[in-house]
Amino acid sequence: MNSPASASAALSNRVLSIDVFRGITIFIMVFVNELAGVTGIPQWMKHLPADVDGMTFVDLVFPAFLFIVGMSIPFAIQARASKGDSTLAIFKHIALRSVGLIVIGVFMVNTESGYDAAAMSISMPLWSLLMFIYVLLIWSNYPKTISPAIALGAKLIGVAGLIMLWWLYKGTGSTGMTPQWWGILGLIGWAYLIAGTVFLLCRNIVSASARVLTLAIIALVLLGLFAISFKADAASAPLLALLKEQGGNYTHAAIVLSGVILSQLFYAPQFATQKAKYYWLFTAVVGLLALASWQFFPISKIWSTPSWGLFSVFFCCAIFGAVYWLVDVKQQRAWTTFFEPSATNPLLVYILPYILFALSGILGFHFRPEMFDAGVPGIIWSLFFSCVIMLIGAGLTRVGLRVKL
Repeated sequence: MNSPASASAALSNRVLSIDVFRGITIFIMVFVNELAGVTGIPQWMKHLPADVDGMTFVDLVFPAFLFIVGMSIPFAIQARASKGDSTLAIFKHIALRSVGLIVIGVFMVNTESGYDAAAMSISMPLWSLLMFIYVLLIWSNYPKTISPAIALGAKLIGVAGLIMLWWLYKGTGSTGMTPQWWGILGLIGWAYLIAGTVFLLCRNIVSASARVLTLAIIALVLLGLFAISFKADAASAPLLALLKEQGGNYTHAAIVLSGVILSQLFYAPQFATQKAKYYWLFTAVVGLLALASWQFFPISKIWSTPSWGLFSVFFCCAIFGAVYWLVDVKQQRAWTTFFEPSATNPLLVYILPYILFALSGILGFHFRPEMFDAGVPGIIWSLFFSCVIMLIGAGLTRVGLRVKL
């Protein structure tokens, strides 16, 4: 058995396969977000309604990002541990990152709906643009050449700015900002908090097999909690109501933990000589569990059902296996440079379209020409738009703008 020191070394460096999977996921996320505004496209290019039993590739994008968050967790935690951070310090880091994602998610959700435009003292496009500017001030990764005092001052300006925007916000029905839902980033934040904490507590289990088994059992328990909340009558007990309210978070966290498990199977030294066997075994078991859960729960991304979660994990395992084979086994790496900005600076690439939309609202023009609002032209436009966002992200990354929670 390899020593803990060798395990630490193996989990302290970036892994190209994981970066590429992340980059592809962000690129497709930008693509489908733009495609959502296009009419006259096939149903398989849209989210399925909550009550339709099934999923499209669009319904796989969000869980794919959850999965890749999980694959990155062991590396991120080990990197901090290698620097001498205690378990408590690592947990504080996980909690702060989660809070950051939740805060950004809630602010973004409130730019989409729930506001009273007539009652607000500034327009929503301007409010949105200011919000993203303050987000960049708070969470940008400032270079070491900048004085720590200046970096701290910029972050404090960002915090004060978000508080000001919260105060200026006027919701419908004389309300202020509310977590109508947590937003994609907020949901990622909650899932990351749960799964990151679980792995932090389990990472010192010496046997890799026991560690993976423990993580798998906890993931199944989380899916079981969702099952209880999904079937329960929330009106019968306050505890069930609380359980039901957090139901989706359990499935999301289970997806993240599945990513952690696959990361362990591929990169923990104890599995190095048999990773292929364990990969196929894990993928097959997840597929069988997905089929079994489908007998009890419909596949629904909106409802975050266990069957949707397990099928998502199955497809993510298959996709990552293909990426790993192409990048690490066949050493076909030239094509991966296109995905580098979204792989290493994903949050910036994700929010770039929203920043552009806010600017277009302020300036009074529409980015997508009318001729591209429907059908095949709209699909082509969405692909073009996604490529442009990648290029802008690459340029901003090269000049040093990085967003890191």
